Amino acid sequence: MFVYHALKQYVHEPVQMLDLCAAPGGKTTCAMSALPDGSVLYANEPIRNRAQILSENIQKFGHPDIIVTNNYPKDYRKSGIMFDVILCDVPCSGEGMFRKDGNAVSEWSLQHVAQCQQLQRSIVAEAWQVLKPGGLLIYSTCTFNLHENEENVEWICKEMDAEMLPVHTEEDWNIIGSLKQDFQQPVYRFIPGKTKGEGLFMAVMRKRDNEKKGIRERGNKRTRERGNKRTWERGNDSCRPFTPKHPTNPSLHIVRPTFLEDLAASGVYVDVDYAQAINYLRREAITLPTDTPRGIVTICYQGHPLGLAKNIGNRANNLYPKEWRIKSTHIPEEKNIIISLKTL
Repeated sequence: MFVYHALKQYVHEPVQMLDLCAAPGGKTTCAMSALPDGSVLYANEPIRNRAQILSENIQKFGHPDIIVTNNYPKDYRKSGIMFDVILCDVPCSGEGMFRKDGNAVSEWSLQHVAQCQQLQRSIVAEAWQVLKPGGLLIYSTCTFNLHENEENVEWICKEMDAEMLPVHTEEDWNIIGSLKQDFQQPVYRFIPGKTKGEGLFMAVMRKRDNEKKGIRERGNKRTRERGNKRTWERGNDSCRPFTPKHPTNPSLHIVRPTFLEDLAASGVYVDVDYAQAINYLRREAITLPTDTPRGIVTICYQGHPLGLAKNIGNRANNLYPKEWRIKSTHIPEEKNIIISLKTL
């Protein structure tokens, strides 16, 4: 939600945005809700299995202007695509997960923190080269230590000549600022017990127009290579390409949203009531109006497409993806009213 809050403060016209480390997609969908209409968001995840999870969540979100990719940060640098906003929610030592994830505790070490710091700098170094002058870089982690947070932000300011930007906050949010005594720039640390959530660090920076490109590239080449070699797994070279709504560079590996393409291709839309919508999402058989054409149709609820069904007359065979079905036995008897972030 703090990503949404920062974007609302600084982005007031359509932009092209990149969420560089996007899986499983929570920040991506939150960010898209904050962006003005007409914006395009590239949601990237370099780890193949996590990219598939990201793709599934983005498809469920249903926004046509989000493109899911499965690439390294360096691939975006090579693509030549430039962005107005880049979100780097970088891999980290995960100290913010200690309270609910025992594995995060057992995997933590000083060596791991040092490795994370170098990887984070390599990611930012690549991202900075595809950020337009005047563009915004949002840097975030779910950890608490200075090495991955304040020290990295200070490094970005020094190496990239980034301009720190303040984000409006309220006192009762109990957000803590910089813990590094000689670096008192606007940064935001959420600590469990003081703020709601498991932990977050975030900083917003602007790319100045007068950056020294030669110094930046020489200073970060070795860091980028070391970080990519040590930590990033091999990208998915086998993803099937498709033509998204917005043009993109063919060198990027697009995760093909087959389900959404099929929805658009069906051509017949049938609106159902709440009870039928729930039955459909549980992947149960439903009965459609008698005048519904036979064949593949798109099931909708209040005008929003849910998925496909094959109408055979006396019933409709449910084609909703089996792995997406509602598994809970508790289903509200009445519909819940969901307030969209767009209306806030």
